Amino acid sequence: MAPYNDAVKKEKDLTGPLLFLLDYDGTLTDFKKDPERSFLSPRARKVLLRLRHRHPVVMVSGRHVKGLEKVSRLKGFPIIGTHGFEGVRLPHGLRMASRARERLHAKEAKALWRGLVPLAEAFPGLHLERKPYSSTLHYRGVALTPQQVAMIHRRFVSIFNSTVTRKAWTLMPGKKMIEAMPKGFNKGKSVRKLLSFFPGHTPIFAGDDLTDISVMKVLPKKGLRIAVGDRIPTRHHDLRFASPAGFIGWLGRFAGK
Repeated sequence: MAPYNDAVKKEKDLTGPLLFLLDYDGTLTDFKKDPERSFLSPRARKVLLRLRHRHPVVMVSGRHVKGLEKVSRLKGFPIIGTHGFEGVRLPHGLRMASRARERLHAKEAKALWRGLVPLAEAFPGLHLERKPYSSTLHYRGVALTPQQVAMIHRRFVSIFNSTVTRKAWTLMPGKKMIEAMPKGFNKGKSVRKLLSFFPGHTPIFAGDDLTDISVMKVLPKKGLRIAVGDRIPTRHHDLRFASPAGFIGWLGRFAGK
């Protein structure tokens, strides 16, 4: 982490137009055993709705767009979803993936999900998240031995290898989950494209997981990198908050009354 005085200086230098880039799970809301119940707190929702009237706000999430809209209950926000593969309501109709790639991944994600259903059913409590362009298996809140976790990962990889075009996909382990996602896309690449539409803005990005480091690496020096929780190594962020509640409290300073 940058020395404390440097972090304070960065906060004081947040003048001029600001651009807020915000991850969702673990950043704006606490993790839930069932990802479909990771709703925003009333306070967080109020802050975000006010914030967007004062500054441009873009959600940058691993969730697919429609799933994020459903769980967040935020209407009309620009979103980068599926780790940089999807984009809606972005400047000038900016797209992240070609329509051909979207068709390929939509077809194969469906086949992969079908193949993974028996694996999820074999362990009560596992949650298989079906997405338009990817599939994620969550095991939050499930009592598993290290051996069982390793076995689940092996079976996931085996099913993955037999159902998708391998060169077009990649596997990404995360916080008590494993995800199959389109290859060649990440949050950082998508944000780099987005930043060109906001010249002169100071970007502020907040995230909580290792997948968010790709964004922190592409922010300009004047940008502010914020980590929520303790998964992101200190060298990649300027400020850290222990929980989403703490971050929302700080974010409220920019939302007005």
